[in-house]
Amino acid sequence: MASKKKVEPDFGGVEMNMTPMIDVVFQLIIFLMLANDLSRKEIEDLSLPQARYALEDKGEKEKYRVIVNLLKNERSNMPTLKVKGREMDIAQFQQFLKPEADRNREQDAQKASELYVLIRADKSSRWQDVQWVIQACCDPSIRVYKLQFATEDPRKHDK
Repeated sequence: MASKKKVEPDFGGVEMNMTPMIDVVFQLIIFLMLANDLSRKEIEDLSLPQARYALEDKGEKEKYRVIVNLLKNERSNMPTLKVKGREMDIAQFQQFLKPEADRNREQDAQKASELYVLIRADKSSRWQDVQWVIQACCDPSIRVYKLQFATEDPRKHDK
């Protein structure tokens, strides 16, 4: 009886070079780490006011949202804002907001833009500073869709 030998294919000493694939994986990891870090630049470390009866933002239309950080104002009459990591005053904020609102507006220029603004104000900020931001968003040439205010849930601190 003849025995069957298992025959392995001969590739002639050819091996797969994994170096390019490892390079690509490391580049993807670096890219994702940088992209994650840049997305967090929009949110400043502020002490937010507390609200017991607020609704949580689900972030459904997050691509249309502009986050405005209203810094504590102790030095001037006009508020200091930080948007996308850039510090600006109200006039600069309106100049920034107008093209953003136009980009997210339907063809009919009479309608409000689909852009909405999340206002993150320090709890020690003056209400007048928040009003300046609201007025900038309601400017007839801008007309944002919705304003939201960031708050903290006091129940999280009770635990």
